Amino acid sequence: MTGKDFISAYRNEILLAAILVLSGILNIWNIWSQGITNEYYAAAVRSMLENPGVMFFNSFDAAGFVTVDKPPVGLWVQAASAALLGFSGWALVLPQALAGVGSVALVYLIVSRPFGKQAGLVSAFALAVTPIFVAVSRNGTIDGLLILVLLLAFWTGLYAARKQSLPYLLLAMILVGIGFNIKMIQALIVVPAILAAYILATMDKPAIKRVSHIFLAVVVLLVVSFSWTVAMDSIPADERPYIGGSGDNTVWGLITGHNGIDRLESSSGSGTGSAPSLQGEAAISDTISEITSSSGALTSDNSEQSDLSNHTSGNRSSHSSGLLNQSKTSSTRSSSAGSSGGSTHTGSGSMDDTGSPGIFRLFGSELSGQIAWLLAFALIGLLAFFKRPAEISGKGLEESGYFSERGILLAALLLWLLPGMLYFSFTTGHWHVYYLATIAPPLAALAGIGAFGLYRAFFTDGPKSWLLVAAIAIAGLLQAVFLLYNEEWVGAFIPAFIAAIVLLTASLVYINIRKSKSGHLQKAVVFTAIAILFVAPFAWACTPMLSGSGSRLPTAGPDLLDGGKNSAGSGESLSGLAQYLISHNNSETFLVAVPSSNSGGAELILETGYPVMALGGYSGSDQILSVEELEEYVDEGRIKYFLVTDSSSGRGSSSGNSEIYSWIRDYCTEVPSSEWSGSTGEWSSYTLYEYNNSAQ
Repeated sequence: MTGKDFISAYRNEILLAAILVLSGILNIWNIWSQGITNEYYAAAVRSMLENPGVMFFNSFDAAGFVTVDKPPVGLWVQAASAALLGFSGWALVLPQALAGVGSVALVYLIVSRPFGKQAGLVSAFALAVTPIFVAVSRNGTIDGLLILVLLLAFWTGLYAARKQSLPYLLLAMILVGIGFNIKMIQALIVVPAILAAYILATMDKPAIKRVSHIFLAVVVLLVVSFSWTVAMDSIPADERPYIGGSGDNTVWGLITGHNGIDRLESSSGSGTGSAPSLQGEAAISDTISEITSSSGALTSDNSEQSDLSNHTSGNRSSHSSGLLNQSKTSSTRSSSAGSSGGSTHTGSGSMDDTGSPGIFRLFGSELSGQIAWLLAFALIGLLAFFKRPAEISGKGLEESGYFSERGILLAALLLWLLPGMLYFSFTTGHWHVYYLATIAPPLAALAGIGAFGLYRAFFTDGPKSWLLVAAIAIAGLLQAVFLLYNEEWVGAFIPAFIAAIVLLTASLVYINIRKSKSGHLQKAVVFTAIAILFVAPFAWACTPMLSGSGSRLPTAGPDLLDGGKNSAGSGESLSGLAQYLISHNNSETFLVAVPSSNSGGAELILETGYPVMALGGYSGSDQILSVEELEEYVDEGRIKYFLVTDSSSGRGSSSGNSEIYSWIRDYCTEVPSSEWSGSTGEWSSYTLYEYNNSAQ
């Protein structure tokens, strides 16, 4: 076989390989320059490596004082990567990056079977260049792993539907359950799609059999999902870490509260945006007017670390000694020598404006560039597959192809995408921009399927031949709006893009009216019209790679390039504070206590590897200890130093723990800042206190 014959025979496979390579480049290139992208979870991984005894609990610190706010499965994967490659920012990100490439491959497999390889290739490419998906794949958050697991569950569920196989349906639910133990309720987004696909595919089976299969599937889902929850809540509270973010020291409280109701509605009912609810609509209207009226619009190295085994020999008095007497392996310490951890103050990490709730939320300036580029195109593409049934009945729907493999996949993708869109559009609860990545796979799949359907419909006679014209015009107009949100960055590309959309739309109209669609030129026009819609999202998807930054809250877009380099992973020596605390540590369990993991706790764990006590959990609001319990800690020599934020700093809220901070100020001695703060002023808003029992 000649090279030409090989390319001709395996053209689609070669294109898929190219898309996967592109995805790998977008996800992996330059991650070694990002440093630590999410200090909170990275600190938990570092603690797991220092003391494997806390891995099951997903403890923030190596002494098992408080957990992070998620289940442990995703961080276990990061810990395995760090154990193999050495603890560093890129070792923590690599599992997410590879998961992103795997997700692209899965989307191809899911779409290509019923709709053909060309549709699968477009879908895979659409996911590979979805900006928020790329940003998540390059970050230490665990959503990239979650998306891969959900796609595996979705793929398995479709196989179960196709084969009418109960074992594969149960396997799909097991995979969703694993996803639940990565990010809790967020994983359940695919359950309606999987169950609906199975129900539609088994319409010829007795109802009792279908109901029993669905019942078993739900039971398996619940058992796997809540396995870690039940195990943790069954352990006496005095024998495990406090459940961070729960409010009641139970995992169930964490699920229903911080990771449940809080994500659905806020107490103020105003969401995270501050603008009126119609601001997004007004912005779109104003920008469209601008288009039509203006022709010119266009860790540091971890040196000076002593053995941790002397510092994890105790915990709060109520904890079991078995949790804390785990010895640290020497390989962990040696693997940390090349760490790029250290203090991470990410300027771009604050870009987390989710806009105001409303129907146009996803199209507003805050969110559109992350995921909405192909949304209109994908939804219009669905109309190419619509066929009016002869009668509204099961038989009529079946005859119209709604129960076919194609129809079932379309229904399942919509049941994944649309509920997610409704949630992100209207919720007033607390959520982050990067959560949008969970609806990127069904959107990308529908974009590829839509391209296939619109292409096929255009080259036939009838009203559906105009769907492609409408899709290009509407999606192109919306993309122009999104570009104008960032007019200063895209510059002259805006008029060029608008001119191209107008020219291509006019050409499609001309071709369709003339009914001369058989030539290569006509096909080239259609291909170009579809391809141009991928230019802007591809450019946005490149920004995380080009910026070299490591946002704590991943996003994509021009703001990353304007923000400059991230200071994460500077590779400098330990901070003056860390040096002081290490040199004055006399086998205390905890190096220091801080108001929260977000106010110095994570940084110090990453710098030193020592346990740091986050008195208030992540945000400072957890009430973990009473004053009497804290006194036991200091009397038994488990904690000596306390790092407290100044009242005017606004960082490290001490809400709910005021008595503890009053005790610290009353019974501890302030350490002069000149002895520990160093010359950078990094800790200028903090005060260090020392408890000296002999002086009391």
